[in-house]
Amino acid sequence: MRNRTGIAGVVLLALLCAGCATNFTPELVRQEIVTQRGVDPLSAFELNLGRFTTLLIKSALAGEDGELPFAGLSSLQLAVYEAPSDSGPALDVTRFSFTGWDQVLRVHDQDRSGMVLVQPRSDSIGDLVVVGAGARKVVYARLTGRLSRDLPAALGDVLRDGGPDEVQRLLSQLGE
Repeated sequence: MRNRTGIAGVVLLALLCAGCATNFTPELVRQEIVTQRGVDPLSAFELNLGRFTTLLIKSALAGEDGELPFAGLSSLQLAVYEAPSDSGPALDVTRFSFTGWDQVLRVHDQDRSGMVLVQPRSDSIGDLVVVGAGARKVVYARLTGRLSRDLPAALGDVLRDGGPDEVQRLLSQLGE
């Protein structure tokens, strides 16, 4: 009887964990840099904007027509790491292990790597992660809220066409 209870507990725990999504954080990205490169990043910039601060910044950035950039955004994490590589991208972000996320974009070539992941809601995107790496840096961003279903593809285009530098420039405007 005791053996059955133990087995049932293990099965229950496995089922509960199977529904869990990877919790992306700047620390997870930093640890992946250490794992792949063998050393800590040379420098790091990390920004975490909660609901109230994000609302204030979005209001300050509203255009004359009152349209807010990144409408529906409730929080933003942004991290930029200097992790140079002699050749190719600083990091192969496509090697990240993740569960519970839908992959929108995955790109890896000799100059860069990147991916865009989402957790959709019925009518919008609830959580979005973009990670990109070039020859010198790794950029990570996590956006949460009630985000437009067009945002993942738009950020994917920015990542694919402009690389991590362009993603950093675009998202840094929210933190200015």
